[in-house]
Amino acid sequence: MSKHSIVATVADDAINQLQTAREYMGWIDSLSWVIQSTLKAGHTHHAERLASIAQYLSGDYHNMLDCEVKSLNERLETLELRG
Repeated sequence: MSKHSIVATVADDAINQLQTAREYMGWIDSLSWVIQSTLKAGHTHHAERLASIAQYLSGDYHNMLDCEVKSLNERLETLELRG
């Protein structure tokens, strides 16, 4: 595989990750809205449970992004494009 095609693949993977991140942020935004609405309605138990879901999803996706950043960096370092 040529250097150019590897760089193109890395760029494509990075764009895919950004598109996925945008979707995740939309989900987190919706969860936040529901949590606020639930609190305003006085349903604190449900709001706490929803907040726990938001924390879990955020933490899980953060870990996935860490792995993806590491992978993309390693691929570019192999090509001596990132140091």
